[in-house]
Amino acid sequence: MRAILVTSVENVRLAFDTLLANRFRSFLTVLGIFIGVLIVVAVAAVLNGFRQTVVDQVEQFGTSNIYVSRLPFVNLGPPTREVRLRKPLRLADAWAIADFCPSVEGVSPGISAGTSLSRASHGAEVLDGPRLRGVFPSDAEVANRIVEDGRFFTEQENRHAAPVVVLGASAASALFPRGGAVGSTVRVDGHQLTVIGTLQKRREGPFGRENEEDGLFLAPYQTIHNWYPARDDHFIAVRARVGMVAEAKEEISELLRRRRKVRWDEPDNFELGTADSIIASFDAIVFATMAVMFLLSTIGFLVGGVGVMNIMLVSVRERTREIGLRKALGARPGVILGQFLLEAMVLCALGGLLGLLVGEGLLQLASLAVPGLPVATPMWARVFAFGGSASVGLFFGLWPAWQAARLDPIEALRYE
Repeated sequence: MRAILVTSVENVRLAFDTLLANRFRSFLTVLGIFIGVLIVVAVAAVLNGFRQTVVDQVEQFGTSNIYVSRLPFVNLGPPTREVRLRKPLRLADAWAIADFCPSVEGVSPGISAGTSLSRASHGAEVLDGPRLRGVFPSDAEVANRIVEDGRFFTEQENRHAAPVVVLGASAASALFPRGGAVGSTVRVDGHQLTVIGTLQKRREGPFGRENEEDGLFLAPYQTIHNWYPARDDHFIAVRARVGMVAEAKEEISELLRRRRKVRWDEPDNFELGTADSIIASFDAIVFATMAVMFLLSTIGFLVGGVGVMNIMLVSVRERTREIGLRKALGARPGVILGQFLLEAMVLCALGGLLGLLVGEGLLQLASLAVPGLPVATPMWARVFAFGGSASVGLFFGLWPAWQAARLDPIEALRYE
């Protein structure tokens, strides 16, 4: 065991001596490895940071929440004909969930006034394309909304269709840059509303993008329904009892299938989303991107591996007399094989290490230049990048090492 350890240490030393003697050639040899590792680190870090941002955004609404929608939560392309022809969700569906699903703790249905509104204004301040939504007072608790200033509207205000509104953080700062939103009036699509509260700012989206929830104008459901009676496609937020998300989801599914007359052999014509399912849908996109990343990095590794094999074959030819001399002095083929194989692995591992260091450095610079850029290199990406580079050396260095090990010592000593 000690002899093997001494031999390995000696082979590593010889490998470093050889690489240092040909620095520029060694760098050019591992350039493909370097690029492959750089791709892995950069893409994995950005995707991992992006995913964590999405996870934080979803979880801030509550891990016990279930969202019911007519349309899919994550779209990978234009909706199919079946999706486009789905019946809208009705307000009665929401109250049925509250009444007949024992695992449900709270329900908050709502409607949107649409994205084609002209503008919202207060004095000289104007906000184009405001997102006006009609909800019930229960929305504050179900959606984990925290009132920063003022209050949320009451059931009585909803019942009487009061013209009041609660502003998201960015909507409030856009129309009231100097503060003082509560008690003031705003005009939204020609309607006048009194601001009774502003909400606490949500976590920012990926790349520092504003959270869409911060731009909301939340008004009583009955108010928006009276103004836009044609808007009848509801979204429903449901809070399950603690530890009963799966049961609540199953109860909601069974109830809506009965109410929407879905046959037993047909798929749901609605969508149920939880924090876990939404994240899983996003993970599918991340996985597809990761697959492309692995393909690109593999091409870089292959290019680098071919370069390593060529250079190692050249190295074997250049050191033929050295190999013959070592064999004449008693070095066995396994020792020669180990020396050149280890040299190839050290060469590739150094390229991988350099790619890791440069990649991490560039990511840090990018995060300083763009503070909102989510970058967090996962450990598996580091292991894959470094382990992959060393494996390239093992695979592509095997043939040159075998060629060196099987040289005839007499012929090798005669080599000029």
